Amino acid sequence: MGQPDARVWRDAFVICVSIVLVTVLHYATDTKFLVLHEAFQRFYYLPIIFAAYRYGVRGGLATSLFSAAIYVPHIFFHWEDLRAYALSQYWEMTLFQVVAVVTGLLSNAGRRERRKSEQAAEALGAAYAELKATVEQLVAAERMASIAQLSLSLVHEVRNPLGAIRGATEAVETCVDSAEAREFLGIIHTEVNRLNRLVSDFLEYGRPRPPEKLPTHANEVVESVIALVKKRAAEQGVAIRRDLNENLPVVPVDSEQIKQALFNLALNGLDAMPDGGTLEFTTVAEGDGVAVTVSDTGKGVAPSVRENLFRPFLTTKARGTGLGLAISERLVSQNGGTINLVTSSRPGTAFQVKLPS
Repeated sequence: MGQPDARVWRDAFVICVSIVLVTVLHYATDTKFLVLHEAFQRFYYLPIIFAAYRYGVRGGLATSLFSAAIYVPHIFFHWEDLRAYALSQYWEMTLFQVVAVVTGLLSNAGRRERRKSEQAAEALGAAYAELKATVEQLVAAERMASIAQLSLSLVHEVRNPLGAIRGATEAVETCVDSAEAREFLGIIHTEVNRLNRLVSDFLEYGRPRPPEKLPTHANEVVESVIALVKKRAAEQGVAIRRDLNENLPVVPVDSEQIKQALFNLALNGLDAMPDGGTLEFTTVAEGDGVAVTVSDTGKGVAPSVRENLFRPFLTTKARGTGLGLAISERLVSQNGGTINLVTSSRPGTAFQVKLPS
């Protein structure tokens, strides 16, 4: 039995015992002591009021009826000679019920008000906790925005010395005859290019320019992307295939941004096929718009990273920045399109870019 139930039964026991004790005093006291009987009779109000306060109208009525039931025989048998006094005692029994009902109603009203106050306090507490969490998030967001702005400024400043290092490396290469020195200069040149690409990706993601939408032929954008990647594809032994629909609607997009997005997808495909494979570009009419698919025959995307595929800085490459897909998704999105990973039974990975007309 739980603690609240034990207290309920304990209080009920105390109420019953109190009523019984008062009644015993009535029966044990001689009727000639009228003043004592008047006092004993008033003692009934104590358990009645307590029961009505503790249990409400029902509890108060039950107690008052119980008090009247065990007191009425005393009136009937001991005060039969004093009819007027007996009648007043019966009216007193009626007053028991009135006191029980009034006290019970007040108790119920008090409980309702306390319940409303508790609910209001809980609601205020929840609102305060939510407001506090929101303020903390805003403060954290403001700090992150400041850090991001500082990072962008630092990255922008890094581009100038990188350009100087690359220029100096190229100048030194023309003056060096040693094969070993040329090898080290080549390493420097490669790493500078990698850092410059990382800086460019970071700036592209952090400070995207608004699109300049103009009527664009999707096939022309695809051809320009193929021209950019065909040299590297040939070096890796990757064959490039086209399946371009000639009857495509013109789409209003920023051709340079869409080209950048498709170029990033193509580079990802080439990274997935270091030992050769096939990189395929497909265009089809999609409703009033165009769908461009870039697919490869590489190792595919692990199921564990598919849900967060377009999250910034998520990469499975040893030297990847994790910004290529995030940049592509942002560029396509701000041109009104969508980009999705296509599920297929074929090996490799396929991304579909949908552009509205």
